[in-house]
Amino acid sequence: MKLNFILSYVIILTVIINSNAQNDPGTENLTHSWTFNDGTENDYVGGANGTLMGDAYISEGSLFTDLPNSWMEMSGDQILMNAYDEVTIEVWFIPVEAANTGYHMIAYFGNSVNSLGSNGYFITPARGDDKSRAAISCGDEATPWAAESGADGPELDDGQLHHMVSTVNATDITLYIDGVLQQSTPLSDNNNIAFISELFAYLARGGYTADPVWMGEILEFNIFNKALSPEEVLFLFNKGATTTSVEDGLTMLPKEYNLLQNYPNPFNPGTKISFDLPKESSVKIKVYDMLGREMAVLLAGVKPAGRHIIEFDGTKFSSGIYIYRMDIDNLVLSRKMILLK
Repeated sequence: MKLNFILSYVIILTVIINSNAQNDPGTENLTHSWTFNDGTENDYVGGANGTLMGDAYISEGSLFTDLPNSWMEMSGDQILMNAYDEVTIEVWFIPVEAANTGYHMIAYFGNSVNSLGSNGYFITPARGDDKSRAAISCGDEATPWAAESGADGPELDDGQLHHMVSTVNATDITLYIDGVLQQSTPLSDNNNIAFISELFAYLARGGYTADPVWMGEILEFNIFNKALSPEEVLFLFNKGATTTSVEDGLTMLPKEYNLLQNYPNPFNPGTKISFDLPKESSVKIKVYDMLGREMAVLLAGVKPAGRHIIEFDGTKFSSGIYIYRMDIDNLVLSRKMILLK
């Protein structure tokens, strides 16, 4: 009886292991990969190394675009997405909570004619219409949004770790969130991978140049030259990002204290202030005018390690330059902000 139980257990375990192995997409079709583990923006598979733009930076194995003027550019003519018969893009990310309320793109490949994103393919966790979306739009440079074939899901702007995947083949575009298929949409005749422009390739920026950048942390971004199956996407989600534990949903903690520039700035009347704590700390954040007078206490208490965001409401304050200061033990950090009414 005991022997039969052990044999049954071994058979079941073997089936599970074989099933997982079959669902692993492996690296044969992985053409580009940016993991940021070595502290650089290099593509360790395809050589399409990135260039950090504006205030973007890499820390603790992640790309941070958590300031308004932050994104990463890659070489579209090295990626050559329009040479693929099928494509999958995969991204692990953490958005700055409630910071992406307009139209944003976390990844974009295509052109920008008259400041409009045309002949392109994008994926975004958050939009002005409160959705996440993956879409391709080709052939209409005047009103590219009208030519889109897209797949939608719920908006992801909650400050939590998420996994998004989109695939495009000859007939359909899909969107997956955290391992689950959200939508699969047939492509219109004008939308084909072969028509995607190789002019631009961005992370945290879109082809519509008037749109703000996407604000958050990108842990990993990958491109496959095949449309992954639902089982393969689920395998990648369960596997987790290279710098992330999916079980606890946490990235590596900051190594040092940091007070970031408020956003938006200038502002009217509200703005957000972010700060990093490498360990649990007693924190005070106060606002002063240019004469050094204390105007407001935004925070006074103990906070756990990690990134935190607080808000400042300047409704009752006059236009002008203010200083916000963070006090932690013997450390003092400060920045200026502009209230413009």
